[in-house]
Amino acid sequence: MDIFQTNCIACNKTFAVPILSNIGVLCNACSKQGSFRKQLVITGITRMNQGRVCVSGVDLETLKFVRPVFGAGLNRDFTMDGSTQVVQHFNVVELEFKNYRPSKEFHTEDWLINETFAPKFIRHLTTEQVKTFLDSISISDLKKAIERKDKSLFVIKSPELKSIVHVDNPSGKLEVRFTFVDRAGNQYNSIPVNDLLILAWIKLQIKKKYNYNEELIKRFNSNPFRYLRIGLTRVFLGRPWEQVTALFTIPDLFAGESFATLEKKLGEQF
Repeated sequence: MDIFQTNCIACNKTFAVPILSNIGVLCNACSKQGSFRKQLVITGITRMNQGRVCVSGVDLETLKFVRPVFGAGLNRDFTMDGSTQVVQHFNVVELEFKNYRPSKEFHTEDWLINETFAPKFIRHLTTEQVKTFLDSISISDLKKAIERKDKSLFVIKSPELKSIVHVDNPSGKLEVRFTFVDRAGNQYNSIPVNDLLILAWIKLQIKKKYNYNEELIKRFNSNPFRYLRIGLTRVFLGRPWEQVTALFTIPDLFAGESFATLEKKLGEQF
């Protein structure tokens, strides 16, 4: 499938002639610029191994997904300013980037960051701004979007949750899986959930001995403003694998809580 890039991935400048490329392309000015800053709408904070997190968001200028990366990985402190979680869903956060470092397929959103520049909180989107923002970046057909191989982050509009299953392992690592159907009718079975907010919320329900599954599914599916955020893993066993990396509704099913505040209630991190 031929994919043409019509705008600079950094500044959104329109190219004189579209460029045939599966990944984003920098204009000449941005490729020579060196470090520069971007303001991202945060849409993902997910669990990684060894206490690290994966953070991603959407560039306000280009409406393209951006995944900040650096060699050692991001730890949880990256998301915090003291006791306040700065890197939180729908916060606009400024980061400093060194260069664009995409993969040839799927993971085209990777940008190398300046790890000495702390994330700077700019503002939080209003409810109406969240609606407009999510509608502008959401898709209906996840299968078709993945087949293009030009991105690894997606927001699905109005999916239907079919089931939620969790396993609270003796090791303390909670495993959660969603089965859902997108608007095009594609069903995805037993997809791992790695969003720190969902995991913390479910862990709290388990601690309360509350059977949350049916109620959460009903509340989600009955909401006209509902979205699932999906991320792809790096290629493993010949393909990337889907993960649930956020659940969004308006109003918020999690009442504006962050993973940090829920973990305080739990008295543990995971």
